[in-house]
Amino acid sequence: MESTTLLYILLAVIAAIIIAVFQYIFKNKERSQLKYWLSFLRFLSIFTILLLIINPSIKKKEIELIKPNLLVAVDISTSIKYNSQDIIVENLIEKLKTDKELNDKYSINYYGFGDNLYSLDSLKFNKTQTNLFSPFQELSNLYKTGINPVILISDGNQTIGSNIEFVNYKSPVFPFILGDTTQLEDISINQLNVNRFTYINNKLPVELFVNYTGEKPVSKRLSVYYKGNRVYTKQLNFSKEENVKTESFYLTATLKGTQYYSASIEELENEKNTLNNTKNFSINVIEEQSKILILTSIIHPDLGMLKKSIESNKQRSVKVTNITEFKGDLSDYQLVVLYQPKDSFEQVFKEISTKKLNYFIISGLSTDWEFLNKIQDNFSKNVISQSEEYQPVFNVNYASFISNDIGFLNFAPLEDYFGNVTFSTPVNSLLFEKIETIETDRPMLATFENNNQKGAVLLGENSWRWRMNSFSSTKTFELFDGFISNIIQYLASNNKNNRLNVVVDHLYYANETIQISASYLDENYNFDSRAKLWLIVNSQENNSIKKIPFALVNNRFNTELSNISSGEYFYTVSVENQDNKSSGSFKVLPFEVEQQFTNANDEQLKIVASKTKGKTYYNQQETNLIDDLKADNRFKIIQKSKVIETPLINWKWLLGFIILSLSIEWFVRKYFGKI
Repeated sequence: MESTTLLYILLAVIAAIIIAVFQYIFKNKERSQLKYWLSFLRFLSIFTILLLIINPSIKKKEIELIKPNLLVAVDISTSIKYNSQDIIVENLIEKLKTDKELNDKYSINYYGFGDNLYSLDSLKFNKTQTNLFSPFQELSNLYKTGINPVILISDGNQTIGSNIEFVNYKSPVFPFILGDTTQLEDISINQLNVNRFTYINNKLPVELFVNYTGEKPVSKRLSVYYKGNRVYTKQLNFSKEENVKTESFYLTATLKGTQYYSASIEELENEKNTLNNTKNFSINVIEEQSKILILTSIIHPDLGMLKKSIESNKQRSVKVTNITEFKGDLSDYQLVVLYQPKDSFEQVFKEISTKKLNYFIISGLSTDWEFLNKIQDNFSKNVISQSEEYQPVFNVNYASFISNDIGFLNFAPLEDYFGNVTFSTPVNSLLFEKIETIETDRPMLATFENNNQKGAVLLGENSWRWRMNSFSSTKTFELFDGFISNIIQYLASNNKNNRLNVVVDHLYYANETIQISASYLDENYNFDSRAKLWLIVNSQENNSIKKIPFALVNNRFNTELSNISSGEYFYTVSVENQDNKSSGSFKVLPFEVEQQFTNANDEQLKIVASKTKGKTYYNQQETNLIDDLKADNRFKIIQKSKVIETPLINWKWLLGFIILSLSIEWFVRKYFGKI
């Protein structure tokens, strides 16, 4: 308590005494015991009132000890149990939890990971995929401040996700490697590259990499099978020095649809792991290629980007032509892209309108908006001569086809003339415009349908930068090219009345959760959230049938199949009380990807430990890990002090005491006739 407050309390005592004595003793010559009691009651009342006004308090200094976080991420994939490392994990976790000194120093949080990061309630090694990149990414989002060291308990074998060499974790990482890092004699097909699409009777290039680990020279046969028949074979020779073979060859598909193949390398003598000797793959064989025409009157980097991005899907070929040089028939193309149209495009627009061809307009600073507003009546834009930069904002409610946000808020802005765009046709906006910090509901990229004719418009040039932005953040063009591919697939579709779209892979592994997505549009081509979709799955081997409903999630219909045994399945997605259906097939392989690993892989985790100034540990080094963490002076308990000011009085109690004191005084005076 401050000295000033003590002085005020002392003055309050003196003032209360003076007032009480003056009122009952000094003014009255009669000195009875009653007067002294009344004077005392008056003193208590006055002093309490003054104390309530002063409101004294004390300041208390509290010291809070903040422990550094220690994050334990445990690989709970099936490979841990398959390789008998689950007991080691359980023992290590038990040691971490029961070491008092370690728990006194750290606030320890436990997580499990497979394909994603999970809160670790119990150790169940049941995840069918391993993404080593995921725990670092998720923990960085959860713990954004301070030093947060990580113990990563894993065998180091990754099946999905980005390379962990690109991990940018800010705190030390301590990998604990499970399993034996000694390389056993093994031969495997490490990687297989093949285009997912080809054409009937076309030669399809296939490339695969065969790895050999061993000391002595061996010769093994590589074979490729289709429907049980060998369609390619070659003898490969390996040695300790020549331990990787890259084999390239061609396959010819003669049937339309999804075709399944398997590539195998002969086993070694006494080879422990033979699951990795075979790779299965599928090819979607189509009858013809979609042809896309891009017409332009200028040279711009967007054109090269569009051609590369669209042709990344081998189902499509792109022709870029100057409008003045085009002499062909537009009907030969499934989609016409009109890049920054001017009055020289007049004849093309008329032909598109007459033949009901699908088209995609891209505007920019070279667009003649006066011409464009007159030549078509789906939309118009009132522009001024001033240009503006527009940032893209993804519309999660877009429903004409399934699409994902690939990080548009981090993309460079597009440039176009400033003005408001107005649509006279019902429109679905895939991207909205953001001007500086203001998000608008004005379309940047939109699709529309009118009289069985599909159209789209992108308002702005320099979208070539988007492909670069996407590559910069993901180290691949696949996400952006997939986004463009979805747009082109929708616009180039020959079935203009297809309102049900289904997304499903053709190959799955045993014990993998099969995810199927769908979108459904009503007769006005708006997303129909009231629709009920059903998935019917029929096993070709035992004729078993499953009927599963779809669930509506963020303007998509999703469903999952789990615990599906290996085999080939036919599926049908239908809409309740409607004739719309979509059918196809997929195959579940009798192979668990996690079981292809028999050894630990410490190379990548050692790199992460070195980059983050951590340290790598192995089996039998549990005590070393715990002792090092206890002795590491980089992670210290922080003392945080704060001053808490606590009132000494409770005003409610004081108020009650004042009322009680004055009431007693009044009743006493009343009783003795002093009032």
